[in-house]
Amino acid sequence: MSGLRSPSEGADTTKVTAPPRAGSLLPRPFEADLEREFRVVRNASRSRWFVPTALLGLVFFDLYVLIDLALAPQVLALSLGLRLGLVTPVALVGLWLRGRRIAARPGSRVDVPLVAGAASLVVGVLAVVQRSAPGALGGAYFAGALIVVVFFSTLLRNDVRGAVAVLATLVAAFGSGQWFVGSDPVAIQATALLAVAVSGLFGLVLAGTLEESERARFLAERRERRLAAEREELIAALAQAAVRDELTGLLNRRGLLDRVATQPATAGGAGVLLVDVDHFKELNDRFGHLEGDRCLTLVADALASACRPTDVVARFGGEEFVVVLDGEHGQDAGEVDVQLAGERLRAAVRACALPHPRGGVVTVSVGAARGEWEAALAAADEAVYAAKAAGRDTVVVAAAVTGPTAGALT
Repeated sequence: MSGLRSPSEGADTTKVTAPPRAGSLLPRPFEADLEREFRVVRNASRSRWFVPTALLGLVFFDLYVLIDLALAPQVLALSLGLRLGLVTPVALVGLWLRGRRIAARPGSRVDVPLVAGAASLVVGVLAVVQRSAPGALGGAYFAGALIVVVFFSTLLRNDVRGAVAVLATLVAAFGSGQWFVGSDPVAIQATALLAVAVSGLFGLVLAGTLEESERARFLAERRERRLAAEREELIAALAQAAVRDELTGLLNRRGLLDRVATQPATAGGAGVLLVDVDHFKELNDRFGHLEGDRCLTLVADALASACRPTDVVARFGGEEFVVVLDGEHGQDAGEVDVQLAGERLRAAVRACALPHPRGGVVTVSVGAARGEWEAALAAADEAVYAAKAAGRDTVVVAAAVTGPTAGALT
C-alpha cells in the first residue's frame, strides 16, 4: 500500500560522455563504467560477423598459395604445410578461445592480442616461405601478402588503438623479415615497407572513423533506451495514479471497481466490508486538515495491515474505506466470517490510539455483507448506517444477499 515512486527513482544516473569529435584518429574512451558497457555491446555486435570475416581472411591467406605455385613451385609443399598445418589450426583455436573468453568476460579486449598474434604468425610464415625461394619471391610478394592482412584486419574493425598495435607489429615484423630474407636491394625493401605502412595507415584512418561512428551510435542508442525506460516508468506511474488514492496509497474508487471486475466469481459471493471513521468531520474541524489527513493515513495503514495480502483494500471516498475479502485463497468468500473480519479491522484502528476531540480514541463503524458484489456493497452500506445508529465503534453484518438491490453503489 505504498505511495507512488517517482519516475526518476532508480533511473540510470551514469554520466554520459559526449561522443568523440569527428576526425580524431584516436577517439577518446568513455569513463570506466561506460567504456566497459560499450565494449560489452560492441563485442556482442561484433560476434555476429567477426568469425565469418576472420574465416574468409584465412581462406584468402591459404589461397595465396597459388602465388607460390606460380612464382616458386619448389616451395609449394612447405607453403601448404605452414598454411594448412600451422596457421589454419592456430587461427581456428584462437577463434574458439576468443568465443570462450568473451562468453566469460563480455567486455574483454581479447581481439587486440588475437589479431596482433595472427598477424605476427602470418608474417613469420611468409618470411620462412620467402627465404626458401629468395630469387623467386621478393619483397613485392611479401608486401602484397601483408597488404591483404592489413585489409582483413581493417574488416575485423579492431578498435583503433588495437589497430595501431597490429600495424606496429606488421611493420616491425615486415622489416625484420626483409632483413632476415635479404633477397632484395635496400631500395626495394624500403619501397615494400612503405607500401605496407601506407596500407596500414589507411586501415588506421578507417578504423578510427568506424570506432567514432560506433561510439556515437552507442551513445544514441543508450540515450534512446534510457528515454524509453523513463517513458515506461512515467506511463506506469500515471496508470498507478489513476487507480491509487494520493493520500493513503490505497486503491481509489476506480481502482477498486477495476480490481473487483477482474476477480473471478466465487461460490459464496464476495465478502464486503464498508468502514467509516466515526465523527471524522468533528476531528477535522477541531484539529485541522493536516491532522485529518494524518488520521486517514493511519487508519488506511491499520486496515491494510489487518488484511491478508490477497484482500482488496481501498479508500472509497472521504472517510470511507472498502475491504473485499479474497475467497480464492483458503476458504470461499461465502464462508469467510465477515463478522470476525470486521472486528479485526475495528480493533486494528482502535489500537492506533489516535486521540479524538470527543475524548477517547478514533474508532470506526463497520458494515459487512456477503453476496454478489453490487448487492453486497449496497447491503454493507446500509449496515454501516445501522452500526452508527447502534452507537458507533461496532460491526453490523447484513443478511446474506444473492442479487442486485436498489441503490447499489457502483
